[in-house]
Amino acid sequence: MSKLSVTCSLVLLHSVLSAPSVEAKWFTGQDLYTVAHQRLLEGKSAESFDNMVQAWQQSPNLEQKKNLNDLLNLAITEDCGRSLDQNVLPEWLPSLVIQREVIQNLNQIMLKLSITGVTHSKIAEIKFTEWPEQNIVSTTPIIETGGYFAVETRRLEKPTNAGLYQLTITTDAEESFNRWVILTEPAVKQRIGWKDSKNWRIERGTLPNQACPSTILSMSIYDLNDTSWTPLWTEEVDGKLPTTLPRIDVPDGRYWLSVGLIESRWQGEISVLDIQTITRPVDYPGF
Repeated sequence: MSKLSVTCSLVLLHSVLSAPSVEAKWFTGQDLYTVAHQRLLEGKSAESFDNMVQAWQQSPNLEQKKNLNDLLNLAITEDCGRSLDQNVLPEWLPSLVIQREVIQNLNQIMLKLSITGVTHSKIAEIKFTEWPEQNIVSTTPIIETGGYFAVETRRLEKPTNAGLYQLTITTDAEESFNRWVILTEPAVKQRIGWKDSKNWRIERGTLPNQACPSTILSMSIYDLNDTSWTPLWTEEVDGKLPTTLPRIDVPDGRYWLSVGLIESRWQGEISVLDIQTITRPVDYPGF
């Protein structure tokens, strides 16, 4: 880590620790929180992450949980989380994504967690567990063309909050992939919502993390009668985000419109996405 990076980290760390909700006393002594901070300031992000894992395993209280969440967010500002885990994905699993999503339609909110990726082996089971033993996903995926797979849990009773999770993927050939995953606290406020049947609004969030990709807006149109929910049209935009559906080439009719804000980071080579989605039926080109 360069001297400039260390200096920036110190400034950011001081900002985090100076917040009224965080007491300075938790940065004293030689506990796991202090060691995790020290490793991060020394440029040893992976070692700092290991200390965070150990701290989460010790059943932290509410204040300690917030401290751990603040520390992880600070670590992500370095390189968007790529240095948190120096282990590479196995050859049979070249791509892996963990995705949290809040889906809001006109009369309900649905919480979902998905695990997607590409595999060169037949997967026997995917398990995602909140430490120590709260099972969230445990299933065998269907492997599609090109090795793409996706598993998800729908209608979660509560958000997938900040905390420690364990991801295990095993194949029919008894290959195994195991990783500790730490998720940050999800956004409290929904930033995207409908203005009317033609337009949506996007509120500004916190200052963007310059180390991470810019927020993406994903728009998709679905056939209301297609139970496979394969999009007829989809487009992703970054930079200046639109707030209305552009002209698209679909027949006149009634469709299901989905619009989502996607924020992304990394944990080593694992991509972690947080998505806020709004959906509703629309008449096209009735608007």
